[in-house]
Amino acid sequence: MCDGTVAAEGGLAGAPSACARIRRVARALGKRSPSTLRISLRERFVPYFAAILACWSLWVALTWPGALRDDTLAQYLQSSDIHNYYTQHPLFDTLIFGLFWHLGDALGSPLTGLGLYTATQVVLLAAGCALALCYIRKLGTPRWLLGIGLVYLSTSYVVVGATTTMSKDSLHTVFFLPMAVIFVEAALTRGEVLRRTPVACWFALLVFGSVASKRTALLIALCSGICLVLACRKGRRLRAAICILVGILVAQCVFAPLAASLTHANRSPSREVWGYITQPIAQIAHDNPSAISPSQRKTLNKIMDLDEAAANIRATRTNETFQTLRTDPAPSANEKLAALKVWAELGVRHPGEYWKAYSGPIRGWWDPRVNFSYPTDADYLFSPGYLRQWSSYLTAPQYSGDSEEAKERSLAQITRDLSPLMGTSNKPQWKKSALNHVRTWVRTDNPLTSMALYVTWIPLLTIVSLAAQAALRALRRRRGVAGDAGEGDAVEGERRGMWPLFAAASLLVFTVLSLYASPEALFWYPIPVYFCLPLFTALPFVRAGDEIKRQPAK
Repeated sequence: MCDGTVAAEGGLAGAPSACARIRRVARALGKRSPSTLRISLRERFVPYFAAILACWSLWVALTWPGALRDDTLAQYLQSSDIHNYYTQHPLFDTLIFGLFWHLGDALGSPLTGLGLYTATQVVLLAAGCALALCYIRKLGTPRWLLGIGLVYLSTSYVVVGATTTMSKDSLHTVFFLPMAVIFVEAALTRGEVLRRTPVACWFALLVFGSVASKRTALLIALCSGICLVLACRKGRRLRAAICILVGILVAQCVFAPLAASLTHANRSPSREVWGYITQPIAQIAHDNPSAISPSQRKTLNKIMDLDEAAANIRATRTNETFQTLRTDPAPSANEKLAALKVWAELGVRHPGEYWKAYSGPIRGWWDPRVNFSYPTDADYLFSPGYLRQWSSYLTAPQYSGDSEEAKERSLAQITRDLSPLMGTSNKPQWKKSALNHVRTWVRTDNPLTSMALYVTWIPLLTIVSLAAQAALRALRRRRGVAGDAGEGDAVEGERRGMWPLFAAASLLVFTVLSLYASPEALFWYPIPVYFCLPLFTALPFVRAGDEIKRQPAK
């Protein structure tokens, strides 16, 4: 048994034993250093920011000037007047990307604009990560947890790889990460922090940026916002609700219509939610077409092309089925209701096919064997297949028609139009070799690049930990133990103590649920989750009762 001092054979009597040294290290790592956010920012923001930037700098150098997502190239076609603006992708993102591309054009090349965007995004994301770490330190979490968070944000591939991608998901994270910090603090202080006008204004502004930059953020903000309002003290609920509603309303009712009007954007129909209807129906039509009666088929064909959906269905995504929905003319409300009735009837009779249809698109969110790698340049978007896809964006009369001559003209024109963006894969050999080694490492049965680890299992462990604490508090309350809260706060701490923590975690929960509701498990979608995980995994380590007595961040 280790007593801290033993005389080692042949050594000095009374020398500290290995067990004593281990205990000292454990105490140091487990030590908590709660402080105000102002002090934490003053003492730690610059070191955290510098450490993160230093670690990211190698990846920035390898991938410079950055990589594009496929949707981003479609946004380039809009901002370059090659195609009309449309609302399928947030105009907020398209206009910001366009600002950098136009700036790059003024300096000689849109790739210069891409590099400027990459540098700006890297700096803002590093600042957001440093802010999150300072806030985690302010909460008084153990040092070992803070250290893991710093290492994760500085070196994890799922975080670092996203920093140099020009995508709406990375841009959304620039706003979502600091918004999440204020959201958590507002929940833990039960709205007290929002009494400060600058904090409330920043919160509303970041909610606006989050909602304007990603369509699914609207529902996330509404659902988690309700939890936040309920967690606030009665006198603070109105202010919290106003902050959230102002951000949402300005994004949806002011900016979106104004941007659409100024850009003359075509309104894109929102059809993704219908994937829950079209996917299982197409699955039955593909596997067991006789299960659908002629009358049911007639009803379904009024809202979709059932044969095309059955022929093109893919197990891992719903795009091929919901894209067969009829839009010209659009089905009536009665026709949609009749189709929903058929969908329900088929689900009752064929639950196995429905399970097969629904489980395929979400597999990547829960299966640790599914991993991914980020693109490291934009040239993969200029393959022959992609160029044919981009050529369909040309709508001038000379490019219309199905003749081979028209297709060749459109392909040659789109190649000329996109040539300023080509060449990002022309890197020195040492960069290519390094990137190939990274790509091999991340794609070879590597659990650290599994989306499921960050989307499902770590968040689930966080929620289970909070639930276990809630169960323990309930047990202590039944036994009449006041716990860590002071005598005056004991009853309130035991009765309401966990709700602020659950309200804070609701932002993570609804973000994850939005991923499970997406058309496919695409690695771009969880980027905000990757960056915010250290913030939410710190919640189970907030001391019992602290959330009742906590003073708002200063």
